[in-house]
Amino acid sequence: HALEELAKVSTQLHLLSGQELLSDTPIEDSVIMVQKGSIEIRGDLALTEKLDALPPKKKRMRIFLDKAEKLAGDSIFDKLDPYCVVKLGEFKRFQTPVMWNVGVNPQFEYQGVLTYSDEEELEIIVMDYDKFSADDLCGSCTVKVSDLHDGWYGKVDLQRPKRTLGSGKDDEHMLELAGRLYFGVKYDYEKISALTKKPKERSWNHQVLFNLDSLEAWGHETIMLGSVFMKTLEGAANQTPFALELSNFRIFGGLQRGGANEKIVLLKASKKRFVDFIKKSQKEKQFLQSCRGSTLDKQQTIKGIIKSLIERWETEDQADNFRKGLFQSKIVEAVDPSRFRVAYRGAKAHITVRNALNLSGGGWFDKLDPYAIVRFRGNKQELRTSVLQDAGGDPIWNCEGHLVYGGEVALEISVWDYDHYSSDDLVGTGVVQVEQFCNGFEGMVPLSVSSDKKKQKKSLKQSMITIGILWDAPPQDPTTGKPLDPTQTLASGGTRALIS
Repeated sequence: HALEELAKVSTQLHLLSGQELLSDTPIEDSVIMVQKGSIEIRGDLALTEKLDALPPKKKRMRIFLDKAEKLAGDSIFDKLDPYCVVKLGEFKRFQTPVMWNVGVNPQFEYQGVLTYSDEEELEIIVMDYDKFSADDLCGSCTVKVSDLHDGWYGKVDLQRPKRTLGSGKDDEHMLELAGRLYFGVKYDYEKISALTKKPKERSWNHQVLFNLDSLEAWGHETIMLGSVFMKTLEGAANQTPFALELSNFRIFGGLQRGGANEKIVLLKASKKRFVDFIKKSQKEKQFLQSCRGSTLDKQQTIKGIIKSLIERWETEDQADNFRKGLFQSKIVEAVDPSRFRVAYRGAKAHITVRNALNLSGGGWFDKLDPYAIVRFRGNKQELRTSVLQDAGGDPIWNCEGHLVYGGEVALEISVWDYDHYSSDDLVGTGVVQVEQFCNGFEGMVPLSVSSDKKKQKKSLKQSMITIGILWDAPPQDPTTGKPLDPTQTLASGGTRALIS
């Protein structure tokens, strides 16, 4: 009855089926009532994947090599000098220090870290170090990563090619047991961000959202509830992995029983007239409550629409991937280095200098006293480890610190031999490029020896240093480039803060 009363101060309009209602004033500033026939409310609907709703992704594997038992290759005159090499994929690896003269039951007690990118297999190789020739294989094993759940610990059998006198080519692929290895695995998790993954997006224009029949109206909820009306409608996607955006509402004539030529009669009232009418009716609270109820009903309608659209979207994506032959393919998520250099300028890089291997220099009576210096190229700030006196060529620092990133393109590492009575000697240098550390970094960096060292006898072993890099949250939003709220920064975190 209230709407019928409002009709007395409204303008009458006529519309044909399928025809759009055009107006000099925005639809949001008026109320449209259906007096005869029906209308369709159409709008543009967009769904964007909510990255914060995605489950955290495994980012790093922390592999604890505990011990080995009954390794093959030992002899009475030459006890084993074993070490382990752990490989994940083609290029990711770390190596334990050599356990000198320990024999067949070494206690490694070493933890290494490798970045994880959905590799399927983990390979562990146990070698016997030989100073004057190539190292000998003690045994190896390959384990499926899918079998290594978070917190896994256990033992695996090591194998190596069978060695028998007079063996032929047919025996080359025969394997024999070569001992057992005990190790454990834990994972670091990281939330997916806009730097590592572009959210899925899809829009549907001119989507029919509501059908209104005689004595129903459009626009009164927007006037009474304001922005709450739109937020309530877009809240229909709260329980889905997508964010909903509705825009560009328009009114079209609906299908009529009498045919396309039958006119639809509408009544249009301006926002001012509508508000004055509500105030004069002295039933503002009741009308407001009615608007809330009708808005929730419309939210349920939107829920049904987006559920159908998401199902159709997923079906189309699956069919498209199948046609392209990518049904089982994996999408590699990586940070764009150019965006990283801007977004992470001013962020802290938490750096761990773990250990080095096969450092050249020193001798029987004067072992190396090594330390390492890490800095971003061109930046004066540096991270310096402690000096390890008489540590030799395989020092273990496990030193942690942080550097502030200024958009540099490389991280430089230098290893030095401390000398109490003269200037320190440069042992080797290494570089990690921005393309490597923008995703966080865990692994071994080859060291180039200084020119003075090159003149000496060339070593059979490559000098390496193992480091890890984790990032705090960026000071800028990677999608907008605007500064982040400090409270949001602490809540969202970066590669360091997001570790579970």
